[in-house]
Amino acid sequence: MEKTVKLKDGTKATIRSLNVNDVEKSLAFFRNLPPEQRLYLRVDVTDPVIVERRIKNLGLTDIKRIVAEVEGEIVADAGLELRPHGWERHLADFRLIVSPDYNGKGLGMLMAEELYEMALKENVEEMIVEIMAPQENAKTIFERLGFRQDTIIKNFVKDIDGKKQDLILMRCNLGEIWDKLETYFKETENRDMHDA
Repeated sequence: MEKTVKLKDGTKATIRSLNVNDVEKSLAFFRNLPPEQRLYLRVDVTDPVIVERRIKNLGLTDIKRIVAEVEGEIVADAGLELRPHGWERHLADFRLIVSPDYNGKGLGMLMAEELYEMALKENVEEMIVEIMAPQENAKTIFERLGFRQDTIIKNFVKDIDGKKQDLILMRCNLGEIWDKLETYFKETENRDMHDA
């Protein structure tokens, strides 16, 4: 999958599937994130071994990863992790991280649109996102994307520094919000094209 999109400020970005040649670009992206943003990542993706393992897992059919690239550099990373078996087979984990340099430019919404379309093709009914309590900005962004807080589990996870944090579980029912989001995506695209 690959497509060129135009951000709100006129920047052209390419949204595409992550591939096996992206180890160095992926490492550079995660290493350039501010320390306070990296603190709450699930794993230390500044470690080359972890990034290589993450990219080697691309062949697994239950993991879909995409990136956004501007002038040869990755500026956003997103993923949909399906749960194809058992009692969670209608669910998928949603992951999205955008470089602070591209916040407010519509890139997160464009990445989310791609993940939502992937989820629909895979018959996903609900998407789950897990964040730590201090991630207030992330919570606000996910709420704009249609996620709602469902559960808080106290002192359940540890951040990269090993400090215990509350885990917030947020859910998004695709059936309930798809029409609203599709209209929003179209309005955003039309507004951006009009502004160009």
